[in-house]
Amino acid sequence: MTRNKQIRAVLLAALMVFSVFAGSIAFTGSAAAEATSPSLSPSTVETGSSTTVDVTIDDDDGDSVGLHAWVDENDDGFYNASEPSVSNSSAYTGGNSGITLSSIDVSSLDAGDYDVAVAENESLTDGVTQENSSTTLTISESDAPELLSATHFETKGGDEVLELSFDEQVDISSATFDLYQDEELVAELDDNDATQSTNGQVLIDTGGELYTGDIEVKVEGVEDTAGNDLDEGLDSDNNASVTVATVTFDDTESNTVDAYKGETVAITDGTVGTDVEITSDETQDDNEGFFRSGNTGSTSEVYVFDTSERNTERYNISVAGSFVDKVQIRDLGLEVSVDDLNVTDEDLIEGKVNANADQRNIEVRLLDDDGDEVEEVTITATTDGQGEYEYEFNASSDDIDTGDYTVEVIDKASGVTVESDTITVSEAGEGKTNFASNVVTDQRGDVVAIPVTLSNTDQATVTIGTNNQGYEANVTVEDGDEDGEVVVLWDSSNSESSTVGDVFDVEDGDDEILTGSDGDTDVSNPTSDLIDSGDYDLEVRTGTDDAKDADNVGTLVLEDASVDTVAMWTAPDAESFSDLDDVNEALENGNITQDSKIAFGDKAVVEIVAPGLEGSVGAQDDETPNFFSGDYNDSYRLTVNQSNPGPNRDAKIINVSNASVIADGDNDTYFVVFNTEEIEAVRDEDDDGVIDNGENTDVDLEDDDAFNVEFKMIADEDVSSSGIGLVDEDTSMATSFENVEAEHTFDMDPANVTNAEGQTVTGTTDVAPGTELTIRVKSDGDTQPRFLKTATAYVTENNTFSATFDFSGQNVGDTFTVTASGAGDVASDEEVDGNVVESVETATPTPEETTETPEQTTETPEPTTETPEPTTETSEPTTETTETTSSDTPGFGIAVALVALVAAALLAVRRD
Repeated sequence: MTRNKQIRAVLLAALMVFSVFAGSIAFTGSAAAEATSPSLSPSTVETGSSTTVDVTIDDDDGDSVGLHAWVDENDDGFYNASEPSVSNSSAYTGGNSGITLSSIDVSSLDAGDYDVAVAENESLTDGVTQENSSTTLTISESDAPELLSATHFETKGGDEVLELSFDEQVDISSATFDLYQDEELVAELDDNDATQSTNGQVLIDTGGELYTGDIEVKVEGVEDTAGNDLDEGLDSDNNASVTVATVTFDDTESNTVDAYKGETVAITDGTVGTDVEITSDETQDDNEGFFRSGNTGSTSEVYVFDTSERNTERYNISVAGSFVDKVQIRDLGLEVSVDDLNVTDEDLIEGKVNANADQRNIEVRLLDDDGDEVEEVTITATTDGQGEYEYEFNASSDDIDTGDYTVEVIDKASGVTVESDTITVSEAGEGKTNFASNVVTDQRGDVVAIPVTLSNTDQATVTIGTNNQGYEANVTVEDGDEDGEVVVLWDSSNSESSTVGDVFDVEDGDDEILTGSDGDTDVSNPTSDLIDSGDYDLEVRTGTDDAKDADNVGTLVLEDASVDTVAMWTAPDAESFSDLDDVNEALENGNITQDSKIAFGDKAVVEIVAPGLEGSVGAQDDETPNFFSGDYNDSYRLTVNQSNPGPNRDAKIINVSNASVIADGDNDTYFVVFNTEEIEAVRDEDDDGVIDNGENTDVDLEDDDAFNVEFKMIADEDVSSSGIGLVDEDTSMATSFENVEAEHTFDMDPANVTNAEGQTVTGTTDVAPGTELTIRVKSDGDTQPRFLKTATAYVTENNTFSATFDFSGQNVGDTFTVTASGAGDVASDEEVDGNVVESVETATPTPEETTETPEQTTETPEPTTETPEPTTETSEPTTETTETTSSDTPGFGIAVALVALVAAALLAVRRD
């Protein structure tokens, strides 16, 4: 080998060594570019169908061509294609930190700890890409979601909702929510009624209803995002108890909000996680010093304030750190009373609930002596506008056993509960029914009253007649007021009808006729015409079955109808009669009096006593009858015809159909009332005694007209086919009256009085007794001082009047005028003059003188007073007695005669 070859060989070897070294340096520089500092969000997750994590890494030199992360399931440091991964192929220049690779899907992985590897490379290659760095991911077993609370309230926006608060976000897409009130299903709701605007808070619209009482919700189909079914917070039937807040207090309140003790108040500002603070209002006396601070919770917008243990006072409410207003807790005042604490198992348990508020939803329960609720008798109700509710339990129909019970009342909004005193239910005796009288007598055509007595029962069935007697009807009645009596009313004038309502009624409005399936009421055998007079069988039995054996029997005696009385009475024009009570009161007070001469303008009263008329005119009890309709002028007629028409004049007929009629049905009596001047009248042009269609020209009545009054029941053969023939032959009674011009007359003219108390002015009048008159005394002439006195006088039954005045303040010689007025237009005012004198002669007999002659008498027409020697001031001296007699003969004595002569002389001097 030449030296040149040696040098060339050494250089070639050096070059080879250098190239190897340079390649090694180049390789070392490429491996230094890495992904570093990985972190996870979250770093701990639960197993689930949609669980993901985010990876955040740093690029240390900024020349990356791609960043990658994967879960190194087999822990070999290399990426395998089956391992969950995520990549970011973006190129970065310069150093970068906090680069996030989102959502590695780890839902397929089991629970455990895993390395999450990261690498920087152009691509993620199976079995080639090696991790640059790693961090730990923990996957734990997932828990089922829990229902934290269920609250039914009205939101800040005024919507009624059920809020379900969960401990995590839930899936409600397949959920159902069944709402129960007192164990009764009231609403079937689902995901279409629900929203979840905040993870874990579900608001369910209850359709504008705020249900109160014992509320539960059955929740089905709810799961969390991991697919775990809701389990916690429900009972074995998937039910949860609901808190009902009947009062809502929100952060916009500007006035004190009232709540009754026991109610739950919902405090809200419409957002979750809100702080709430409640404190006693220290400005009031005797406050309890209450303080409570809390939070609605991260998945609830409502804080519930239970008032059941709080005092009836005011509380300050702060929401989200700011004072809003106050809540005033009041006493509901719920009470329950029982009408009768001792009843039988055939009676009603009745009573009343009272509260301080109206429209309260309540539940009325019957509790046995163990305090257990009697099933299927509970009443759900609402108090009325007065805060009251009347309840009843039917011991018979409700199958309530004998024993002790109490009534419990629950206010469903507040839960306030009250309980009654103990009620003792004993076994009822055997039911019995009877007739108050075994013989009932009335007239055919009348409404017959049949009194029925009941013992240990409240129902009875009465049978009238038999099939063999040509009439039969049954009626079942109920003793509604439990007074032990029901008066059955049977209208004999409707014996042809089979309509129950036309035939039967009850006297007491609390009692009732039972028809249909409730009773046995029917007319099985009506008559073809008005029922005949005669005797008819009566039967009564307990209960509603007319086929049962009768408890008791009786007899109904129907007599013929008749006209017994027609009489004339009068009453003052000012007297008003609207019902039988008014008539009876006027009779008692003497304001209706019997008279055939009636002041023109006063009221005429025709009294008719006619048994058998009651049914036809609908005059049960004291009802105003339809006297002038229906069968009037067909079955019966009242005529008032003039008896003194004058020469060549048709008689006047009063149109009594315009009069008012007041009935006393129990006594078969009818009062026809009209004003003698104002009632309409026509001329009887055809002289038939009745008003015909063509006789319609009105004629005035006068103060000297006289009338015949007749009431007639018309014979059956003359009654139309549609009418009711009450009698076989015409039956009538008649009377008469005349109009007179009314005048007042004073008993004295002039009316002289003394200057003393108790001075009486008397007189007579033609106006009706009971008329109120005003008697006025007014000074006249030169009398000083002037005076005016008035008094009220009432016309007596003898047509007299009197008024008493005090003249003690007047002087002898004063003059005045006395006026009687006040009868309206019936009579004109009457006046007389009067004087105040020293004494007034009276019409009293002169007492026997106590002289030696024991039988001395006086025959003067003007007797003296009790003083044996008359005074000289008398206005009319006894000048007639000028003859004297001896002491042993009748007549004046000498002394008396002398006194009389002196008195006459003085009077003559005065007149001159």
